[in-house]
Amino acid sequence: MLVVGKFLRGVAVIGALAVTLSACHFSNGQYGPASAGAAVPPTNGPSGSGSSATAKLLGGFGVPKTASSYDGAGFPIPNYGPISYPNYVNGDPKYPATISIRNSPYGQILTTQSGYTLYVRLGDEFRASKCFKICLNAFPPELTNGAPQAGPGILAADLGVLTANNSWEQVSYGGRPLYRYRLDTKPGEINAEGKGGIWYVVGVNGLPITKPLAKSSAKKG
Repeated sequence: MLVVGKFLRGVAVIGALAVTLSACHFSNGQYGPASAGAAVPPTNGPSGSGSSATAKLLGGFGVPKTASSYDGAGFPIPNYGPISYPNYVNGDPKYPATISIRNSPYGQILTTQSGYTLYVRLGDEFRASKCFKICLNAFPPELTNGAPQAGPGILAADLGVLTANNSWEQVSYGGRPLYRYRLDTKPGEINAEGKGGIWYVVGVNGLPITKPLAKSSAKKG
């Protein structure tokens, strides 16, 4: 009887530990309170219910398994090699970046001052990029030399700077690292939208835009 009693008490302790561990586990594989880490889905257009505040919650996007391939690009890409832009010296910009907006088939989206489309990568963490090496050559980070400047219509309080994975200063918006795309060779082009299921243009509210506007409401930019 004594042996049976000890056995039953051992089973009870193991059961209690299992319940405690399961209560501390996120449904998305992270650890913490079960009520934390709510998912924030991308918007279907610039009028979505998201805001620049909710844009800072970067978890729970259901990033495809391929997101870790090609150094984080999420789809097959060649190794383009480092890219150089006008007004850059040894890969660094001379001046602070200015972030602007323009009209597009996806509504108003973020661009560089010269009109090149900016993108966000689903799966990046708050102020932390998961794009490395050849991914950075295909999706160069939008770099700045000092605090980035807000063009008309940009929420200046949501602009920030983080250390990119090439050790330079990368612009963030609503906590999201911003990138260009190597195959956007002139202002106004949007060639990376939806690539790998993780690259999207970004609205003024700081959230990814995954679908174009209806033709009747789209504006020419």
